[in-house]
Amino acid sequence: MKKICLLAALLLALSAPAAQAAQGGSVTGTTHTKGTERAMQIRSDEMLSTGTVSWDVAAPKNTKPQQRADIWLIREDFAFSKLSDEAIDALYERQEIPAGAPIYRTHADAKGAYRFEEIPPGCYYLMTLDPFGKPFDEGAAERAAREELFARLPRLDEFEFRLVGIRNCLVQKIEVRAGQETHVKLAAVRF
Repeated sequence: MKKICLLAALLLALSAPAAQAAQGGSVTGTTHTKGTERAMQIRSDEMLSTGTVSWDVAAPKNTKPQQRADIWLIREDFAFSKLSDEAIDALYERQEIPAGAPIYRTHADAKGAYRFEEIPPGCYYLMTLDPFGKPFDEGAAERAAREELFARLPRLDEFEFRLVGIRNCLVQKIEVRAGQETHVKLAAVRF
């Protein structure tokens, strides 16, 4: 009986990594929503006794933003050169993802949260398009990731005009692991 239990435990232990490798991972995060930023700015001249205090205050209760952040997940090793001109047009103009392309898209909910499920393991660019006009305080890693992604995109001017537009764009590099959840911390918003 002990041998059977040991054999069953061994088979279960050996099959667990194979089952995990077959499944995808998930990616979660939160974006900034309209009215959630709080800041105080004090301007004063050293020689004067008066100054200016201004507040950026949150929106009133029960007010929901009209637009939500657009989140894209693009596999790092995807060869955009394989796409036809028609597929690129559809992607940039209508946000239609080509069949079989490792590109995923979602929108943040009313609270700014988003989630991708069953994403194949690998390295990805996470592109956050923020409709609220506050620039991200991106660091060197985010700047390098954006430059890397933009260098790979076909017809970059058209991409920026049609897809990004007036929204702020933050690109982060992330790794998705099989059977694991990757939580992405968004860069701070600059005031």
